[in-house]
Parts: sequence; C-alpha cells; structure tokens
Amino acid sequence: MNLNIVSLDIPYPPNYGGAIDIFFRIKALAELNCKITLHCFYSDRQPAFSLEAYCEKVYYYPRKQKRITRFLSLKPYLVASRDSVALLSRLLENNYPIFFDGLQSTFLADKPDLIKRKKYVRIHNLESQYMKHLACSEKSIIMKMGLYLESIKYRLFEKKIGCFDFVFPISNPDKTFYAKYNKKIKTIPPFHGNKDVQSLIGTGKYILYHGNFNVSENITAIRFLLDNVFNGLDFSIIIAGMNASEKLSSFQNDKIKIVNNPNKHHMNLLIREAQINILPTFQATGVKLKLINSLYIGRHCLVNPKMIEPTPNLEELCVICDSPDHFITKIREYMEKPFNREMAQKRQDILSKILNNRVNAKLIFEEMKAY
Repeated sequence: MNLNIVSLDIPYPPNYGGAIDIFFRIKALAELNCKITLHCFYSDRQPAFSLEAYCEKVYYYPRKQKRITRFLSLKPYLVASRDSVALLSRLLENNYPIFFDGLQSTFLADKPDLIKRKKYVRIHNLESQYMKHLACSEKSIIMKMGLYLESIKYRLFEKKIGCFDFVFPISNPDKTFYAKYNKKIKTIPPFHGNKDVQSLIGTGKYILYHGNFNVSENITAIRFLLDNVFNGLDFSIIIAGMNASEKLSSFQNDKIKIVNNPNKHHMNLLIREAQINILPTFQATGVKLKLINSLYIGRHCLVNPKMIEPTPNLEELCVICDSPDHFITKIREYMEKPFNREMAQKRQDILSKILNNRVNAKLIFEEMKAY
C-alpha cells in the first residue's frame, strides 16, 4: 500500500508523547511494506534524516504561527497554523490514501479537492476536553481565556470528524466521544519504543515522579503530591523532568531531590532504579506514555483512577489509589515489597497482547484496506 501521512510535527527524535506514537507507528507500518510519503509540519524541530529509513519521501512545512488571522480563525489555532498550499499541491500529485496523524494536522481534510480521497485520522486526545483542563490549571488570566476559547473552537471542529473514512482514537473514552460523529471507529492503543519488560528484580531506594514541567497538568499533579502525600513520608523522593528546577527548585530539601532535564538514558535509569513510580493525573484524556514506559522498565507503579481510566486493561498491573491517605498507605507497603519475576512475567504477558506495535499496525492496515 502507498500512503500519505500528514504529521502534526516532525516525529524524530521521539522524545515526547505525540512524537513517540507517530514515529513508532510509521516504523511499524513501514515494516508491513507500507510505502509512506511523509508530510511534517514543524515549528522548533529540525528536519530529521532518520525518517528516510522508513519513508519513500519526507516533506516539511513550517507552521504559520505569527499571523493574527490564525488566532481569529474559527478553527482552533493549533489546526489553523497547519494550513499549507504546498501540502495540498503535493497531496494532489498522487491518489494515495491520506492518514492525518493528530487532529491538529487536519486543516485540509474537508477541502473540496480532497472530497473523493480516502482519508483516515489518528486521534491522540480528546482535544476540547484537554484544552479545558489546561485552562483550569492555568494561572495567567490571558492564557486561561485563550485556552477556554481554544476548547470551544475544538468542540465545534471535532464535529467535522465525520468526513473521514475511518477514525483511530488512542483510548476507549476518546472512542466513545468521537463515535457521536463517525461510526467507523476503532481504538488503537499508543505505539511506543519498548519491546520487552526490563523491570529490575528486587528493591529500590526511592520514589520517583517524572514529567514535563512545562505542562500545567504535570504541575498540578506534583503539587498534589507535595502538598498531600510526600509531606507525610520519610522516604527519599526524586522529581525529574523537563524544566523541573525552574518550576520546583524551592521544594528541594534533604528528602526531595530535583533532577532537571535528564536525557533519555538518565531518565530511563531513574525509572528503572526507583522502588515506586508514582503517577497521578487529573486529566483522564488520551493515554499517558510515561505510564507505559514505567510499566515496561520500572518496578511498582502507583496511580490514581484517572491515570488508568483510558486504558482499563492495564489496571491489574498498577496499584490504584483514590486519596492522599491511600497513596501514603500503599507507598509504605510497597516500599518494603520486592519486585519479583512473577510480577515481571505478568506484565510481559499482558503488555505484549495490548501494546504490540506490529499487531496494532496490522489493525490499522486492515481497516485502511477495507475502507
């Protein structure tokens, strides 16, 4: 099969959630002999020659970020800034199906020139709800208003999902929402870079929370832990992630260590050597890839119900806590509980069925052939 993929961003390096999902899906489809013409929008990421190993051709299109008309558009800004005459022209050079990777990439999807084309879309998140949650977490009044407006625009824009021949949401809650607008829909779990469970057997010495602290959702989560959970514990705690020092340096003390901007190797080492990866969230949208990574390479994972809600099949691999006191009780229990081979094998058995990149790429491939 020949296929155009329109990506919301350059998916290499695969160092954040959206890029990870896109890159490893491209890789898996290429391994199924799908001949891919990749079209990437970009802002601050650079062209990546590594993508040419999996694609027949790769094209790049700058986002139109600085035009005031993009903010005034009825379409969400993250969609409106991904308009491109050059992209439309290239899509019209062939008659291949078009796979839009991310709702943000779909500006051209309902253009008259593309009405008769086979079109598919990968949904990474319930964007209107996600923007609303970001607005609730935001402190700046101007940013809060902007995010609420973006949420409203997404709610209107999401209704246009009916123009696609098939929709591939990342989670079941997202499927339930988007099925109102398109019945040709199937949940495909996230693609990722893990193969086998590599969790260390035995006992670690610290609790880890990790995330990108430029994202307000993660700031909300870590403040919940600092104010309600960590202050009731005597264990060593590490907080690691992008811009951790800028946001959280005032909380560092003898018990809490801040690790700022660790590279991939260092972050994976922190996850592997922790006794507990603690991962609450207050947004049950999309799927949190940091949970998947923690299950593949970490020991015990403590989460709240909203973290596991999009992927209920993973609940038996996690310790679910529904209150600060519950977190404290389970932390004290699991800090003393060695991670054993039976636990690792159970993870391998479940994860290899649910999160198998090749199997999930075949599901996408088969639906595209059928529609």
